[in-house]
Amino acid sequence: MQLHIGADVSIPLDKILFVLNDKGMMPSTKAFIDKARRERRFTPCAGKVKSYVVLKERSRMRIFASHIASVTLEKRWRSEIGRKYLNEIAVLTISEAEQG
Repeated sequence: MQLHIGADVSIPLDKILFVLNDKGMMPSTKAFIDKARRERRFTPCAGKVKSYVVLKERSRMRIFASHIASVTLEKRWRSEIGRKYLNEIAVLTISEAEQG
């Protein structure tokens, strides 16, 4: 399952650690993002940055900037999680019906 974060960028849900809102960030959080930029673990976005998606890729953290608000990304995440749950339930229901 993927989370679409804007433009043509989608990220696997199981790799996402957290999403940061661009507004009201602590200086230490900004330093974390700046360090990722310097270490080339940062992927910018087209347009004004509204949020950052932090994920773990091959035991390293990577940051993707997004022009989509963190609230919208959360709604998309919840929608995908709900869809996965419904798919799992559907598979279990079919399997149980086939056995009976």
